[in-house]
Amino acid sequence: MNASILLQLPHQFDQDTVKHFRPEFDSMLRCEEGDVCLDLSAVDFIDSSGVGAIIHLFKRLKSQGRDLELSGVSGQPRRILLMLRVDRAISMQSQVAA
Repeated sequence: MNASILLQLPHQFDQDTVKHFRPEFDSMLRCEEGDVCLDLSAVDFIDSSGVGAIIHLFKRLKSQGRDLELSGVSGQPRRILLMLRVDRAISMQSQVAA
């Protein structure tokens, strides 16, 4: 995937930080062009709010015919996303997308 929009997520992507990223996600959706890549290379903790925000973004992008990729996924976020089988719907890469 060649994402035209790249967004780096913070060290913790949880209930407190998700609310700060909603406007960014909404802006990406209003753009209505290009695929999106979320860079999780700095994320060392994700909770259900963070996972929910990613899945919600994925569904909204899909409804626009766009794609979402997660890059730089490792550690606790990778374990959680794999356990929840998010990788079956959303492309996950351990390396950061160029």
